[in-house]
Amino acid sequence: MKPHSRLHILTFTAVMTLCAATAGSTPAVITDSDGAVFSGELSLIGARPLTMVALGDNRQQKFNLDDIVAIEQLVESATMERPWVFKESGKADKVYLDGQYPLINFKTTLTLVSGSVVTGHLISVAFNFKSEAAKRKIFLTRQIKGAKEELLDDIIYVSNIRLTANAVAGGGSISGRVEGFGALISVSALDNAREQPVFAKVAKDGSFDFGALLPGSYDLCVLTDTHVLCGISDATPAPQAGGDPLQAEDLAGINLKFPLADDFFNDRWILGLRGNRKFAKVLVYKRRADYYEAEKWTPGGFLWHLELWSWHLAGSEWKIDRRSILIRHKQQGGEKNRKLLTTPLFEAVPLGRRLDIRIGDDNEPWTFIRDLD
Repeated sequence: MKPHSRLHILTFTAVMTLCAATAGSTPAVITDSDGAVFSGELSLIGARPLTMVALGDNRQQKFNLDDIVAIEQLVESATMERPWVFKESGKADKVYLDGQYPLINFKTTLTLVSGSVVTGHLISVAFNFKSEAAKRKIFLTRQIKGAKEELLDDIIYVSNIRLTANAVAGGGSISGRVEGFGALISVSALDNAREQPVFAKVAKDGSFDFGALLPGSYDLCVLTDTHVLCGISDATPAPQAGGDPLQAEDLAGINLKFPLADDFFNDRWILGLRGNRKFAKVLVYKRRADYYEAEKWTPGGFLWHLELWSWHLAGSEWKIDRRSILIRHKQQGGEKNRKLLTTPLFEAVPLGRRLDIRIGDDNEPWTFIRDLD
């Protein structure tokens, strides 16, 4: 191995100063592809959680370090490539140059405290790592491109990170069945502890199952071809749980700032408010008159979202923190408008709960909010 190789690659670069991180650190053991092992404290650089696109899915999923037991970088492909340049600007023809360079592509596997395993492609993420030997900055990327004339064996990368303070504690699922409200299309939920949306697998018989979920409670949202059924609870992430209760004037205060939020949707409405003054959940319906798909406009159709926005009261003004999309639907021309109903049954649902929902059941309190037109 060339003496400079460990410093040259992007995935494991030693530095003498520690960059500021907004998140707390956690004990970790890091293993390199050459077998070298380092023990120390790991923290994310920046405020964004670790973000991944799972194989077979097109949604980004975000994960907090507290919910991860291990991160494993798996080689998806490793080849020697020839350098090249475009023959002419704006055209695809290439001119290949002398020499070769190594190119390695990765997929990543996350083992979570729930016991589930997620494999996919990471959005590049940076860590600070402090051990007795040194302070380091670690980059996990989807691809490493080596220097010209380096070989594949010259590239040293992080192959495994174990977060030793976290253990598989077991999670649980939320499942159920929806009958009488039309054909089931999707079931989503907001993870109240992490403020992340999750999505269930649905079947043609109207049943749904979220699989292994992380510990906590979840606000559910069901989309059928005739209805939207949802629950909004007062549950918040732990740091915001002790906020002052909402007051009668708070909805007006949020409505004052709501039109100022940047958005691609001109038509949007606030439909509900829960939580507290440190973490207020706002149910938002957004509509755009038409959309473009498959090289043509969809006549009579429109695009709509159902979202949960989180806000906090800073002094006398409300400020928005995050937006979570529960439903994104491209409604075709002639498609029936849905009726939006809310129910306490879908509020802060704990793990292990099975929800069998049937229309007309007197034990299920439904509140009509509006037609989603």
